[in-house]
Amino acid sequence: MKDNLTLYKFNKNNKDYIIRQLVPDDTEDFINLIVDMYSHLDNLEWFTPMPYDYDNVLGMITNPRFYIIGLFDKNNLVGVSSLDYKCGKLIGKIDFGTKCNTDSMVELAFNMVSSQYRGNGLMSEMIKYLIEKLKSDGYEWCMSKVHKDNIASYNSLLKSGLTKLCEYQKGVKKSDFVYLSSQPFFSSIGKQNAEKSLSKTNKDDTELIVEYYIMLKKL
Repeated sequence: MKDNLTLYKFNKNNKDYIIRQLVPDDTEDFINLIVDMYSHLDNLEWFTPMPYDYDNVLGMITNPRFYIIGLFDKNNLVGVSSLDYKCGKLIGKIDFGTKCNTDSMVELAFNMVSSQYRGNGLMSEMIKYLIEKLKSDGYEWCMSKVHKDNIASYNSLLKSGLTKLCEYQKGVKKSDFVYLSSQPFFSSIGKQNAEKSLSKTNKDDTELIVEYYIMLKKL
């Protein structure tokens, strides 16, 4: 049920929005948002390949590893932001420093805003809400991973008080990259940039190396 789930209301640019946690009934709308994101994505390297079939998306919503909020304009899902309580499984792979208590750290994970609503500071509003939730839940740190060329998302994290800790390289399955970038809904610019990314690999490579910034904030 979607009734009585409102967590937060705010007004931005004379428009009212609602933030609430996603529930199974939101699965189809979430799928449509993922496809919209890919349809307007300039560079597939910016976003770890994400499933958009019903069972996998429902699984994300119901998986206790994630806390996923939706941003709604009336009943329309126009944005999604999330927490990953396993920090993208990066703890132990990255040196967060002796002052950072990784036992009390959560990742600000995937974020997306509908192509029709971008440029209005809505991603920052969702991140702000999640940071306040982490504080109220007693967590001490939050981290995030952002592609080094994804300037808009990087600036949203800076605006939210995160700072660059280090650079990080991650291998993405080349087969997933090829399959997703070949889909008919994928943006033409995205297809061109995908070809450029794939041109950096050798024929026998199974992975594409993607470069990120690791961002960190003391709550």
